[in-house]
Amino acid sequence: MSIKSLSIHPKLAGAIDLVFGVFFLIFLGKVFATWFLAVLVLVRLVAWVILISLSYYPAAIKRFWHLLSLVVFHLGATLLLLFIEWSFSWILVAAVYLIFPLVSFWLLPSKSQNFLSFVQKPYRRWRFWITAFGLYGIWTGIFASISLQILNLNYWWLLIFGAVFTAAISMWWWKEYAIETKEKFWWWVVAICLFMVEIAWVLYLWPLGYFVSALMIVWLWYDIWLMARFYLLPAGINWKKQVSFFVSNGLLLLIFLILIVKWK
Repeated sequence: MSIKSLSIHPKLAGAIDLVFGVFFLIFLGKVFATWFLAVLVLVRLVAWVILISLSYYPAAIKRFWHLLSLVVFHLGATLLLLFIEWSFSWILVAAVYLIFPLVSFWLLPSKSQNFLSFVQKPYRRWRFWITAFGLYGIWTGIFASISLQILNLNYWWLLIFGAVFTAAISMWWWKEYAIETKEKFWWWVVAICLFMVEIAWVLYLWPLGYFVSALMIVWLWYDIWLMARFYLLPAGINWKKQVSFFVSNGLLLLIFLILIVKWK
C-alpha cells in the first residue's frame, strides 16, 4: 500500500492530533531559548501537515483551508500560553488548544458517510471560531509586545501588521462564504484594514490590559466582518433580523467594559 492511498478516519486523526497537542504543551513548559520555541512551533505545524495529508477529506473540503485555520489558531494560542501568568487561565487555554483542533477533525465526514452540503456548515463554522481565537491570541501578542517593549519596533508597525493580517483573514473568510470579489469586496478589504488600525490605536491609548484590548478588537472586528458579509451578499443586510443582534451585542460590550473590565 502506498502512502498516497492511506486514508485515516477523522476520529483517529483527531485522537492522534490530541497526542501531538499534549506533547507540545509539555515541551512548551520547558522552553529555555527562542530557537527552541521556534523549533517546537515548527514541529507542531509539520505534524499537522502530515496528519492532514494522510486524513480523509471529501472533494468539496480542501485540506489547505483546514491547515490554514489550524496555523492561525496555533500561533495565537501559543502566544496566549506564553503571556498568561495565572495558572487557571493557562490550564483553560491549554484545554482549548487541545479540544478545538480535535473537534475540527471530528466534524469531518468519514468515507462511510454520504457527504451533503449541510454537513460542511458546522465544520466551516468551527474553523471560523478556531481562526477567530487564533486572531485573538495574535492581537494579544501584539499588544503585549508593545506594553512590555519586547520588540525594538515602533508600535505603529505592530498595529499596522495586525490590521493587515486581520484584513487578510477577513478577505479569506468572506471568500469562504462564497462572496464574489467585485469592486465592493476590495473596498471593504481596504476599509476593514483602516478600521483595524484606528481601533487598535484607540485601544492602545486606553488604560486596558493587553488581554482585554485584544478581546475588544476581535469582538469589534467580528461585528464589522459580519455586517460586511451580509452587505456583500446579493440580498444585502436584512436589518429586521440583524438590528436586534447588533443592539444586544452593543449592550453586552458596554456591560463588559463597565462591570467586568478592570481599568488601569
